[in-house]
Amino acid sequence: MYLERTLELPEVRLRLRDWPGRAGPLVHVPDPLAPQDTLVEALAAALAPRWRILSVQPRGASPYQVDAADLLAVLDQFGFETPVLVAEGLGCVAALLVAAWHVRRVAGLVLVEPTCAAPLTEGLPRRALLDCPPDWPALRRAVSCPALVVAQAAAAVEQVTSFVNQLAPVVVI
Repeated sequence: MYLERTLELPEVRLRLRDWPGRAGPLVHVPDPLAPQDTLVEALAAALAPRWRILSVQPRGASPYQVDAADLLAVLDQFGFETPVLVAEGLGCVAALLVAAWHVRRVAGLVLVEPTCAAPLTEGLPRRALLDCPPDWPALRRAVSCPALVVAQAAAAVEQVTSFVNQLAPVVVI
Protein backbone atom coordinates (compact mmCIF):
# COMPACT_ATOMS: atom_id res chain seq x y z
CA MET A 1 0.00 0.00 0.00
CA TYR A 2 1.31 3.42 -0.86
CA LEU A 3 0.44 7.04 -0.26
CA GLU A 4 -0.13 9.13 -3.36
CA ARG A 5 0.21 12.88 -3.22
CA THR A 6 1.34 15.95 -5.05
CA LEU A 7 4.65 17.44 -4.03
CA GLU A 8 4.86 21.20 -4.47
CA LEU A 9 8.26 22.54 -5.41
CA PRO A 10 9.01 26.05 -6.63
CA GLU A 11 7.13 26.46 -9.92
CA VAL A 12 6.10 22.80 -10.26
CA ARG A 13 3.86 20.14 -8.76
CA LEU A 14 5.07 16.55 -9.08
CA ARG A 15 3.17 13.31 -8.56
CA LEU A 16 4.70 11.25 -5.77
CA ARG A 17 3.96 7.74 -4.53
CA ASP A 18 5.42 6.68 -1.18
CA TRP A 19 5.66 3.13 0.19
CA PRO A 20 6.69 3.23 3.88
CA GLY A 21 9.72 1.29 5.02
CA ARG A 22 12.52 1.11 7.57
CA ALA A 23 15.66 1.35 5.40
CA GLY A 24 16.35 3.54 2.47
CA PRO A 25 15.06 5.53 0.91
CA LEU A 26 14.99 4.21 -2.60
CA VAL A 27 13.89 6.99 -4.95
CA HIS A 28 12.45 5.81 -8.26
CA VAL A 29 12.52 7.99 -11.38
CA PRO A 30 10.33 6.53 -14.15
CA ASP A 31 10.81 7.21 -17.82
CA PRO A 32 8.80 10.43 -18.32
CA LEU A 33 7.57 9.23 -21.71
CA ALA A 34 6.70 5.63 -20.82
CA PRO A 35 3.00 4.76 -20.88
CA GLN A 36 3.19 2.34 -17.91
CA ASP A 37 4.93 2.38 -14.58
CA THR A 38 5.01 -1.26 -13.50
CA LEU A 39 8.63 -1.55 -12.34
CA VAL A 40 8.17 0.52 -9.18
CA GLU A 41 5.12 -1.52 -8.18
CA ALA A 42 7.11 -4.76 -8.57
CA LEU A 43 10.02 -3.24 -6.63
CA ALA A 44 7.67 -2.13 -3.85
CA ALA A 45 6.20 -5.62 -3.65
CA ALA A 46 9.71 -7.06 -3.31
CA LEU A 47 11.31 -4.43 -1.05
CA ALA A 48 8.70 -2.62 1.07
CA PRO A 49 8.37 -2.40 4.05
CA ARG A 50 12.06 -3.21 4.48
CA TRP A 51 12.87 -0.25 2.22
CA ARG A 52 11.04 3.05 1.94
CA ILE A 53 10.30 3.62 -1.74
CA LEU A 54 9.32 6.91 -3.34
CA SER A 55 8.43 7.23 -6.99
CA VAL A 56 8.70 10.77 -8.37
CA GLN A 57 7.02 11.37 -11.72
CA PRO A 58 9.09 13.83 -13.79
CA ARG A 59 7.37 16.77 -15.46
CA GLY A 60 7.50 14.98 -18.81
CA ALA A 61 7.69 17.98 -21.12
CA SER A 62 10.89 19.47 -19.76
CA PRO A 63 14.60 19.22 -20.52
CA TYR A 64 16.55 16.55 -18.68
CA GLN A 65 18.46 19.25 -16.78
CA VAL A 66 15.18 20.47 -15.24
CA ASP A 67 14.24 16.90 -14.30
CA ALA A 68 17.61 16.55 -12.52
CA ALA A 69 17.04 19.82 -10.63
CA ASP A 70 13.54 18.63 -9.66
CA LEU A 71 14.95 15.31 -8.43
CA LEU A 72 17.52 17.08 -6.27
CA ALA A 73 14.78 19.37 -4.92
CA VAL A 74 12.73 16.30 -3.94
CA LEU A 75 15.72 14.88 -2.04
CA ASP A 76 16.13 18.22 -0.26
CA GLN A 77 12.38 18.53 0.48
CA PHE A 78 12.36 15.15 2.23
CA GLY A 79 15.77 15.61 3.87
CA PHE A 80 17.19 12.53 2.14
CA GLU A 81 20.95 12.67 2.57
CA THR A 82 22.00 9.50 0.74
CA PRO A 83 19.17 7.70 -1.07
CA VAL A 84 19.49 4.97 -3.64
CA LEU A 85 18.29 6.22 -7.03
CA VAL A 86 16.57 3.78 -9.38
CA ALA A 87 15.73 5.20 -12.79
CA GLU A 88 14.24 3.89 -16.02
CA GLY A 89 14.80 4.86 -19.67
CA LEU A 90 15.07 8.63 -20.10
CA GLY A 91 14.67 9.03 -16.33
CA CYS A 92 18.19 7.61 -16.10
CA VAL A 93 19.64 10.85 -17.45
CA ALA A 94 18.31 12.91 -14.53
CA ALA A 95 19.36 10.31 -11.95
CA LEU A 96 22.83 10.02 -13.49
CA LEU A 97 23.26 13.79 -13.42
CA VAL A 98 22.35 13.96 -9.73
CA ALA A 99 24.69 11.06 -8.89
CA ALA A 100 27.55 12.59 -10.90
CA TRP A 101 27.13 16.21 -9.83
CA HIS A 102 26.26 15.55 -6.17
CA VAL A 103 28.45 12.54 -5.39
CA ARG A 104 27.99 12.72 -1.63
CA ARG A 105 24.18 12.74 -1.95
CA VAL A 106 23.66 9.29 -3.50
CA ALA A 107 24.36 5.93 -1.83
CA GLY A 108 23.64 3.83 -4.90
CA LEU A 109 22.52 4.22 -8.50
CA VAL A 110 20.50 1.79 -10.60
CA LEU A 111 19.88 2.49 -14.28
CA VAL A 112 17.25 0.26 -15.89
CA GLU A 113 17.33 0.23 -19.69
CA PRO A 114 19.18 3.57 -19.71
CA THR A 115 18.94 5.78 -22.75
CA CYS A 116 19.80 9.31 -23.67
CA ALA A 117 18.43 9.04 -27.20
CA ALA A 118 16.21 11.95 -28.12
CA PRO A 119 12.52 11.01 -28.29
CA LEU A 120 10.94 11.06 -31.74
CA THR A 121 8.24 13.53 -30.71
CA GLU A 122 9.03 17.22 -30.96
CA GLY A 123 9.35 19.23 -27.77
CA LEU A 124 11.75 20.41 -25.09
CA PRO A 125 12.99 16.94 -24.08
CA ARG A 126 13.99 16.21 -27.69
CA ARG A 127 15.64 19.60 -28.23
CA ALA A 128 17.58 19.38 -24.96
CA LEU A 129 18.99 15.97 -25.84
CA LEU A 130 19.83 16.99 -29.42
CA ASP A 131 21.22 20.47 -28.64
CA CYS A 132 23.11 19.54 -25.47
CA PRO A 133 23.48 15.76 -25.25
CA PRO A 134 24.81 14.49 -21.93
CA ASP A 135 28.36 13.15 -21.98
CA TRP A 136 27.32 9.70 -20.77
CA PRO A 137 30.87 8.23 -20.36
CA ALA A 138 32.11 11.29 -18.42
CA LEU A 139 29.05 11.29 -16.18
CA ARG A 140 29.44 7.57 -15.47
CA ARG A 141 33.10 8.13 -14.53
CA ALA A 142 32.07 10.91 -12.12
CA VAL A 143 29.71 8.64 -10.17
CA SER A 144 31.44 7.45 -7.00
CA CYS A 145 28.64 5.39 -5.42
CA PRO A 146 27.97 1.73 -6.22
CA ALA A 147 26.11 1.50 -9.52
CA LEU A 148 24.16 -1.15 -11.39
CA VAL A 149 23.03 -1.08 -15.01
CA VAL A 150 20.17 -3.41 -15.90
CA ALA A 151 19.86 -3.94 -19.64
CA GLN A 152 16.33 -5.38 -19.62
CA ALA A 153 13.47 -4.37 -17.34
CA ALA A 154 12.27 -7.98 -17.17
CA ALA A 155 15.32 -8.84 -15.04
CA ALA A 156 15.26 -5.63 -13.02
CA VAL A 157 13.37 -6.62 -9.87
CA GLU A 158 15.68 -9.51 -8.94
CA GLN A 159 18.86 -7.58 -9.78
CA VAL A 160 17.75 -4.38 -8.03
CA THR A 161 16.61 -6.30 -4.94
CA SER A 162 19.98 -8.02 -4.65
CA PHE A 163 21.85 -4.75 -5.23
CA VAL A 164 19.95 -2.63 -2.70
CA ASN A 165 19.94 -5.32 -0.03
CA GLN A 166 23.73 -5.20 -0.13
CA LEU A 167 23.50 -1.46 0.60
CA ALA A 168 20.98 -1.76 3.45
CA PRO A 169 23.53 -1.43 6.29
CA VAL A 170 24.84 1.78 4.68
CA VAL A 171 21.54 3.55 4.10
CA VAL A 172 19.06 3.97 6.95
CA ILE A 173 16.36 6.60 7.43
